[in-house]
Amino acid sequence: MSIETRVIMISPDSNVTPAQLKSRILSILSDSDSDRAIRVKETCYGALLEGEAAELRRITEEVRQMDRHGIYSKPRGFPVGDPRICRATRRGGPRPGFHQLELENSLLPKVRRALDKIEGE
Repeated sequence: MSIETRVIMISPDSNVTPAQLKSRILSILSDSDSDRAIRVKETCYGALLEGEAAELRRITEEVRQMDRHGIYSKPRGFPVGDPRICRATRRGGPRPGFHQLELENSLLPKVRRALDKIEGE
């Protein structure tokens, strides 16, 4: 079993909120007959998921149906709650990788427009 942490980001131009995303994830988990432990943390840009990699991919595909071209996912290098990147442990300041994530998030509306054009929407 491969444990993974994934970032699920919502495009800034989406109508989906982080709270709605988390609620949908929890709904998927409650409907699932899997007994695997999945950690979910709501963030300002979406959510963090941690658990078995194949299960996370399944959940990600389901939540993307909320806004097919407005919800994106990628692996995260650190587990949820890792003290190496916790601001309290590091005495404040932005977390490592935050500025990259912020840049990627700002580009998501352009990615949406490109995907919409490819599909002819």
